[in-house]
Amino acid sequence: MERLKRTQIYFPERLLDNLKEKAKKENKTMAEVIRIAVKKYLSGEEPLEWERDPVWKVKPGKSSAGNLSEEHDHYLYGRKDDGDLR
Repeated sequence: MERLKRTQIYFPERLLDNLKEKAKKENKTMAEVIRIAVKKYLSGEEPLEWERDPVWKVKPGKSSAGNLSEEHDHYLYGRKDDGDLR
């Protein structure tokens, strides 16, 4: 295993709370979670989950589909949400 070197990082309180929660949920130390996240970020090998969402590929403009705002799930994800909340 690589030799680890101690460092100090400052986080906003909310981000630190989220980090602690994730580490606890995954049964890892905060340091492990940070190392994994930084390694993925620096390598560029795996985009963050939200970066995979097709919504980020949508460009602003006009659409020939008259129902785009109502049927956006269908156009983005290939499924139709009937909006039934029963």
